[in-house]
Amino acid sequence: MKLVSYGPPGKERAGVVLRDEVVDIGFSNPRIPATWREVFERGMTSEVAAYARRGTYRQHLSEVRLGPPVPNPTKIVCLGLAYASHAGEGKEEPPAEPQLFCKAPSALAGPNDDIVYPKQVRKLDYEVELAVVIGRRARRVAEEEALSLAAGYMVLNDVSARCAQFGDKQWFRGKSFDTFCPTGPYIVTPDEVGNPDGLELKSWVNGEARQDSNTSELLYGVGKIISYVSAQMTLMPGDIIATGTPEGVGVFMDPPGLLEAGDVVEMEIKGIGRLRNRVVEEE
Repeated sequence: MKLVSYGPPGKERAGVVLRDEVVDIGFSNPRIPATWREVFERGMTSEVAAYARRGTYRQHLSEVRLGPPVPNPTKIVCLGLAYASHAGEGKEEPPAEPQLFCKAPSALAGPNDDIVYPKQVRKLDYEVELAVVIGRRARRVAEEEALSLAAGYMVLNDVSARCAQFGDKQWFRGKSFDTFCPTGPYIVTPDEVGNPDGLELKSWVNGEARQDSNTSELLYGVGKIISYVSAQMTLMPGDIIATGTPEGVGVFMDPPGLLEAGDVVEMEIKGIGRLRNRVVEEE
């Protein structure tokens, strides 16, 4: 299935994409919660799948705004330097184990929403990443069982203010400005994705190819990443794990290829979907 959240910012409702339509899963069934986080918390994904096929309230995809598929996670956990190629372009040694940081959930944006360039930022950058959405509460899950925690996968742009990231010597502020986490367009369920360790991921700025890699190049498999994070903290339904970015980010290009107002940033993971976000100046 392809799971979406649609509607105005802050008022998104859970839906399922069938062909070119969005089926509202709770419109005529009050038992079904209005957000995917609540659906996962109640273990109702299978029930939702059956109901979606019969759902009567449908809108064409072109007629709705898609928001972040999980608008309200308890946390967004990210990996730094998770591809050797990205560590190399920044002249860093690949870490011996996953290097974790967080983005604020308030940074979330939809797959076609604008990225707002904050007034205090001077170096704005992009990062294409595979994101895992957690489907149930878990702690200390073995690597061989970790993929069973995934409700699905989506595309994530880890937008980064490099001036803040490098100036602070830690990553939270530079990664957490509002709109710095476009996600979507869907959560694609594991049965449709298959092996998450062999997915092509790419990015473009104004149509120019920037990143072109495969999750098989991750230093750690997706199962190991989920297991490692679960050993550090309790994972909750709806939580997001961003698995890191490959080489090709703007700050390390020669000359730098950083973002400017008016740029259009696109990210795609084969079989999962595509983000398209315009950069706009903060009003």
